Amino acid sequence: MPKSKSMKLKACLLISAFLMINPTAWSDPLQAISQWQIPEADRHLPTAEAEKWLQITNDATVLEGASFDHAGNMLLTNVFRGQILKVGPQRRHAILFEDSQLEPSATSVADNGFIYVAAGHKDGSGGEIFRIDSDGHDRQIILSADKGYLPNDMIVDKQQGIYFTDARGNSGDLSGGVYYISPDRKTLSPVLTHLSGGNGIALSPDGHTLWVVEFSAGVLHRLVMKNATKIAPFGETVAYRFNSPAPDSMKADDEGNLYIALHGQGRIIVLNRNATPAGQITIPGRMKGEYLRTANLAIKPGSHEMYILSSSDAEHNAGAAIFKSMAIGNGIKN
Repeated sequence: MPKSKSMKLKACLLISAFLMINPTAWSDPLQAISQWQIPEADRHLPTAEAEKWLQITNDATVLEGASFDHAGNMLLTNVFRGQILKVGPQRRHAILFEDSQLEPSATSVADNGFIYVAAGHKDGSGGEIFRIDSDGHDRQIILSADKGYLPNDMIVDKQQGIYFTDARGNSGDLSGGVYYISPDRKTLSPVLTHLSGGNGIALSPDGHTLWVVEFSAGVLHRLVMKNATKIAPFGETVAYRFNSPAPDSMKADDEGNLYIALHGQGRIIVLNRNATPAGQITIPGRMKGEYLRTANLAIKPGSHEMYILSSSDAEHNAGAAIFKSMAIGNGIKN
């Protein structure tokens, strides 16, 4: 063996032996990095910290399904309790709807005031989309569980059709997708299939671009639509890849900016209309492991006020709360 190679080999062996005898030699700097540290790629983005606006519960749960009704009340869901809650401007909240057999994950308010809800079944038999009136009554099934989908997030468009994401699948099972229910509720059409857990969904202000989060893959799809169900030629792209898991629900403002909840990170990432990172909003307590389950948000229509839903797990149980921040643009109707 040449002398230079022999010397390099000896040096490598000496370093390895030193680290085996002194395992803390390189581990101390790594131990100083918090497990809740923001990934390097996002660490230098303009950052604002939200403020706690209202504690909903001290129990471990997940808050989801943020939207606003026509009276200016915020709607949200307590997934583990099967509840839809209504929160008034004075921060008083009440149960609008409850079904202990459901896990509601999304609400969307149509122009006529009806509230559309996506919910999974606790027994694992699938999920459904149903409609209730503004008082939480007159429940009507729009998409029944026997169809085999697992609706996660949804949005009602200007024509009163419904886009929803199918959360089935994972990184090794591309059975999720995005679907459209026609305004007359007679036709169900696939828009984008073979996704590993469809999740967040949003429409651009003009209604021509559909944004879709693929949860397990950690990517954001941009779909330029030819019509309600067909993607324009070359109109589908992966516009953004998230840094560490896991992208959840999403909202757009009237300028086309996107706000995506990062479940497990206790923050919102903000992208402009071209899916370029513009900033982030962090949740207080995240560096202690609290309120990391940031799952959803809503921007009040005609206002910059943004309300973020974030929850703690059982290990760092601080309950679940609504946090308030400000959006770049104004909120648009759900």
